[in-house]
Amino acid sequence: MKRKILLSVLVILLILTLPGCGPNFLDCCDERSRAEETIYHYWQAIINRQYELAKYYCVIDGVWYNKVDEWEEYININSQGEASLMIYEPYFYKPTEVIGDTAIAYTKNHC
Repeated sequence: MKRKILLSVLVILLILTLPGCGPNFLDCCDERSRAEETIYHYWQAIINRQYELAKYYCVIDGVWYNKVDEWEEYININSQGEASLMIYEPYFYKPTEVIGDTAIAYTKNHC
């Protein structure tokens, strides 16, 4: 009896997980954390010269989306081949605010 119940629960869980109805693992993070993580990944892509990837983390035709080309030009002119920059986890000097579908993050550069 226990075996049938366990097997039934396993089958139901499998059926719910396959079409995407199962638990979403991104739900563990709040919107503020996801916004801060996106900022970190944006800067990682810039430093690694993955400029198209950096654009992926931005609003299309937004300020930071359009800055990617400027960063690409700046890094190519000033790096003489390899970029010698390090990136650390951004320091947020104020809590990130999420209002609707907009996030405002207050970051400070490490020098």
